Amino acid sequence: MKTEDLIVFDHVSYTYDDEETEKTVYALKDVSLTVRQGEFVVVLGHNGSGKSTLAKLSNSIFLPSAGKVFVRGMDTSVTENEFPIRKTVGVVFQNPDNQIVASIVEEDVAFGPENLGVEPKEIRRRVDEALKAVDMYDYRMHETHRLSGGQKQRVAIAGMLAMQPECIVFDEPTAMLDPKGRREVMQIIRRLNKEQGMTVVFITHYMEEAVHADRVVIVNDGGIAADGSPVSVFADREMLSGCGLNVPEIADVAYRLRSRGFEVPEDVLTEEALVAAVLRLAGKA
Repeated sequence: MKTEDLIVFDHVSYTYDDEETEKTVYALKDVSLTVRQGEFVVVLGHNGSGKSTLAKLSNSIFLPSAGKVFVRGMDTSVTENEFPIRKTVGVVFQNPDNQIVASIVEEDVAFGPENLGVEPKEIRRRVDEALKAVDMYDYRMHETHRLSGGQKQRVAIAGMLAMQPECIVFDEPTAMLDPKGRREVMQIIRRLNKEQGMTVVFITHYMEEAVHADRVVIVNDGGIAADGSPVSVFADREMLSGCGLNVPEIADVAYRLRSRGFEVPEDVLTEEALVAAVLRLAGKA
C-alpha cells in the first residue's frame, strides 16, 4: 500500500443469510477499491446494489466475510484497531435523527469529542469551528428537534467534524432532504473537500451529485461496474443503463445537442458549463 492510500478494499466480499429464502446472499463480491488521501469519491448504484455495505465496511461497522479492508494500513478485522480506525474514518448516515443524541445543537456536536476524552477548552474550539464550517454557528443554542431536515444533517456533519477524522463517508446524506437542503449539504461537503482537504466518500443514487467528484465508482449487484472520472463514467451510457442508472440530466442534454451536430464539449456536466457552451454556440451563429 502507498502512503496516500487511506482506505483499501482487497478482494472483499460480504454475505448475509436471507431469512425468507434461507440462502446466503452476497451484498458485495470480490470488491477491490482504493480511496486515496484528499480524494472526493462518489459511489453510485441503485437500491440494493451494495453501496451502504461498502460504507459500513469502511470503518469496521461491518467486517468482511472474505478479503480484507485496511484503513491507513490497519486491518479492520483486528479488534484492537477498531478505535483508531473509527477516529480515522467517520460515517454520516442518511437519517440525521439516528445520529443526533443531545437536545441542544452545541451539546450534540460536543458529544463525540467528549467521548474521546478531549479536554474542555479544545472541545469548545472544535465545536465552534465545526459549526462554522457547516454554517450552523448561529444555531448553536437551538433545540435540535426544532431544526429542519437539512439543518439536522449539517449538525450531524459538524458532530463528525468535531472528532477530526481524516475521512468522512457519507451514506446517502441527502436522501431525506428537499432540493434546497440537498444543495446546501452538497455545497458544504464540496467545501470540506476542496478547502479543508477532507477525504470524502459520498454514496448516493442522485446522479447529479457526482458531477464534481474526482472519481465516480458504480456499484452494481455487489461488484464494481465502473471506476473513473465523471466524464469517462457518464460517457458510457450502455453501462449505466445496464446498472439501472440514468445519465445526469445536464450530461444528457449535452449529449442530445452533440447528436444533432452542435459542438458541445464531452466534459459538460454542470449547468454552468452547459450555459457557457450554448452561449459560445450562439456567438458563432
